[in-house]
Amino acid sequence: MHCGRLRGNSRNRPFSFKMVIDFHAHFYPEKVAAKALAVCAARIPAWSDGTRSGLEASMREAGIDLAVGLTVVNAPGNSTNINAWAVRENRRPLIMTGGIHPDEPEPLRTIETVAAAGLPGIKVHPEYQHFRFDEERLFPVWERCEELGLFVVTHAGWDAMFDSPCRGTPEKLAEFHRRFPGVKLILAHLGGLAMWDDVEKYLTGLPVYLDLAMASPDYIEADRLLRIIRAHGAGRILFGTDSPWYGQKEQLGFIRSLPLSPAEQEQIFHRNAAELLRLP
Repeated sequence: MHCGRLRGNSRNRPFSFKMVIDFHAHFYPEKVAAKALAVCAARIPAWSDGTRSGLEASMREAGIDLAVGLTVVNAPGNSTNINAWAVRENRRPLIMTGGIHPDEPEPLRTIETVAAAGLPGIKVHPEYQHFRFDEERLFPVWERCEELGLFVVTHAGWDAMFDSPCRGTPEKLAEFHRRFPGVKLILAHLGGLAMWDDVEKYLTGLPVYLDLAMASPDYIEADRLLRIIRAHGAGRILFGTDSPWYGQKEQLGFIRSLPLSPAEQEQIFHRNAAELLRLP
């Protein structure tokens, strides 16, 4: 899936700022990284070894200064250990998120622990964690995230590892935003991987953030990507890669090849993320 080539003008345009932030990256503890990549290898080839050191090496090669490590809790009983690991790993050049599992017994306590530890947000995955955003049992979770100022990052759209029907469609995510407009909502994969018609129909222009993870030449034409960015507004677009599931250098080159203005580049590569992360 990573054999695509850059389309359009691939000439790198000069940046008008000094920092590039990848808002969507992953890594795993060294003792489980190889196993985690092997599980996905048949459907999603990896571009690094899945470890922290591998991610940092990829960042150096690409010229990326900071990355947000998105943490997903894989089972209801694992949030305490996974969030404690995220806190330990929360140091430059990586900024970690926490996570919850929708089926854990006390998700509100987990949310409060994440906030107290200084992590800026949580990551959830409706396909992997088997939940829907319209489940009333989870409404207090989203309300507490809003109260504590935690952003919520969610997978959006198709995922190679899961069968249809998709739980996190652009239409359903737009409904979730309307129900909880105060939540700082970040929709991965440009709001709905491989569901671009619905992204344009339901999401563009809403006050939610879209990240660019997997918005790569393998999945979207450059002209359409530019149209969605412009329709949504660069002020709510975040550069992201989904490393190790896509190359950071390759994605950075692709987005830089788009005819974006210096101001748009600054918003996408740095300013929007810096504001969400409350960087000084």
